[in-house]
Amino acid sequence: MPKFNKPKLNQPKVTKSKFDDRPNPSKSIPSEVELPAVQLDETIVAGRRPKPLNDFQRLLEELSELRSGFDPEMLAHLDKNIPFNTKHFETKMSKILGSKNIDSTQKNSVQYLKYIKENIQLPCHVTGIEEFEWEEEYTMGFGSKKEYARLKKTQPSYTDSFIINRLHDFVLQEEGIFVEVQRVADRQKFMLPLFELESVDESSPNNQLLDDYAVWFINY
Repeated sequence: MPKFNKPKLNQPKVTKSKFDDRPNPSKSIPSEVELPAVQLDETIVAGRRPKPLNDFQRLLEELSELRSGFDPEMLAHLDKNIPFNTKHFETKMSKILGSKNIDSTQKNSVQYLKYIKENIQLPCHVTGIEEFEWEEEYTMGFGSKKEYARLKKTQPSYTDSFIINRLHDFVLQEEGIFVEVQRVADRQKFMLPLFELESVDESSPNNQLLDDYAVWFINY
């Protein structure tokens, strides 16, 4: 909110009378603090309000303030406040994949699909980890908000809640495991890459299962 100068008050000029024996008669005049507060209309703003930062701009601003010596692992599992142990994670992946090579190859994705099928609890309620690819031009602040709202009626959004109905029996090198989901709001069905989804229920065993898969697929 812009700053306003306090209004100047025209105080009456006081002339000291020769019959006034007070040490300082001007002290009897109400001070500025004692005067009734002036009500200002806060809706009147000089100039243009700055546009609010979107999530991406805010992230860039925050990252620019970080000092040197930043450790990328500080961001891992930040919402859970749990430090990420790379060695422990890689040992876990090696056991899941049955191999010392834990790269996210197509062969390892097939093995991971088998592991998830054996351990996931269906139905599984999920949502998007971050914007789906089609949404980026709108969430970054470049696309029309009206068009974005219209497209969200027929396209899956990362803000939607879904139920995983089943896992598909194929994987793609660039996208990994695919799942069929049904949007809770209108029961529309979509096919989405599993690495883009996270469990809605943090207390569910599915939460860690999906989180591990996403970390592995994106980083290895």
